[in-house]
Amino acid sequence: MKATLLSHIPVERVAVFAELAWIERRPELGILCRAAQGDGGRISSERVQSVLPGLRAAGANNVIAWCETLGLFNRGGVLTALGEEVARSNEAPVPEQGVYRLWLARHPVFGRRILALERRSSTPDLRFGELKPLPFEPERGVVFQSVVDPRERFVLRDLPTNHGQIRCIPGTTRATCQFQWRLDFDANRDEWQLDGTIESPQGAMTHMKHDPESVGLDLWDLAAMWGAGPLLKFGRWQPAARRLAVAFNGLSEAEQDTFCKTLRLDQADVPDKGRYTDVIVEDVPIGPASADDAQRWTRSRFDRRLARKPAYRSRATVRQVFIELVQGTPLEQFQPVLPAHDDLVGGGLHAQDPALYWSLVAPVDLAPRTVPPQELASLRAGVRASGVSAEVERSGSGVEGASR
Repeated sequence: MKATLLSHIPVERVAVFAELAWIERRPELGILCRAAQGDGGRISSERVQSVLPGLRAAGANNVIAWCETLGLFNRGGVLTALGEEVARSNEAPVPEQGVYRLWLARHPVFGRRILALERRSSTPDLRFGELKPLPFEPERGVVFQSVVDPRERFVLRDLPTNHGQIRCIPGTTRATCQFQWRLDFDANRDEWQLDGTIESPQGAMTHMKHDPESVGLDLWDLAAMWGAGPLLKFGRWQPAARRLAVAFNGLSEAEQDTFCKTLRLDQADVPDKGRYTDVIVEDVPIGPASADDAQRWTRSRFDRRLARKPAYRSRATVRQVFIELVQGTPLEQFQPVLPAHDDLVGGGLHAQDPALYWSLVAPVDLAPRTVPPQELASLRAGVRASGVSAEVERSGSGVEGASR
C-alpha cells in the first residue's frame, strides 16, 4: 500500500538584515564536543585544557564562551543538540552579520524554511526606505541546506530589529515549489522532497536540489485514521488485518485476483502535518465484507480458473483447485463452499459452456472406479470435514490431466 501526497508551496523572496552562521569544517570544535559527550554532556575549563594542551584556565574559559556563542553549549556548559551534531560531523556554524536575499517557504511538515540565500551589500538600490513586515520568520537554530547549491549549509541565528519589528524589502521571484510526500505503508516508511525551480546566483532558473527527508510517521496508525474517514466511502477498514473489507460488486478481475485496489481520496488529513486533496492510494489490501461477498468472489475466481486453463479435471482436482484459490487469502475466514458435483455442472452449464461442462462431467462419468460420494459432495474450504480426504490433498494441480 502506497500513497503520494502533494502540495503547492508558495515561495517568498525578501532582502533582510540578519545574523547567520555558515557551516564549516572545524575539527577542533568536534574534539571539544566529543570530550563533553564523554563527561556526561558537560564541558569544563579542565576538560578543555586536557583536550587543547598549552591553554591556561583563562584561555580555556574563553574557548567555552566562544562555544556558547556558537550555540554548541548553553550557559551552563551543557552540550546542545547542535553541539551533538558538531561532535558527529566535525562541522560547526561560523557566524556573520549582513544583508541577505532569502527565498522562504513554509509547510506543516518542514516548518518555516530558508530554501536559499545570497549575500547582498547594503547599498541604496536595496531601498531600505520601503521596508515591510517580514511575511514569516524562518526557524532559528536549525541547519538549512540550500536547494540551489547543497554544499551550502547555514543556520539563522538572529534577525536584529528596531523596536521589536522585523522588517524586510519584499522582492519578486519566479520560483516554483511542490512538496511531494511518499508513504510506503508496507515498509512503514515515509519520504518527502521538494521539487521545482528557483533563481540561481546568475539569475537563470535552475532545478531545485533537495535530498529526501523523513518525518517518521507510524503509517498504519495513519491508515486506521483514514479508515475512519475518507476510506469509509469504499469499505470498512480492518486495523488488525490491515485491509479494507469491500463488497464484491464492482470489483475488476485483477482486483479479485490480487486482493488489491487503487483508490482516489478527495481529501486526506495527516494530524499536524496538513490536509491533502486528490490523494491516490495504490495497492490497498482488500477482502470480502461478508460471507456472501466471499462466496461470490471465490466462485468468480474459480470459474475463471477453469475457463482459463481448459482441461479434463477429476472431481479431486476440482476440489483441490477450489481449496488453492481460498487458502491463504482473505476469502478463507468466510469458508466459502464448492457446490456438490451435480449442482456445479447443473443449472444449464452444458448450454452456457459445453466444453467446460464436459471437462467436469467426463472425468466423473468415465472414471475407471466409482468416485466416492463424499468426493462428489459439497466442500467448505478452510474446514477439514470428513469429506476432505488425504487423496484430495495429494491430488495437486498435476491431476488436471491432458488438454482436450
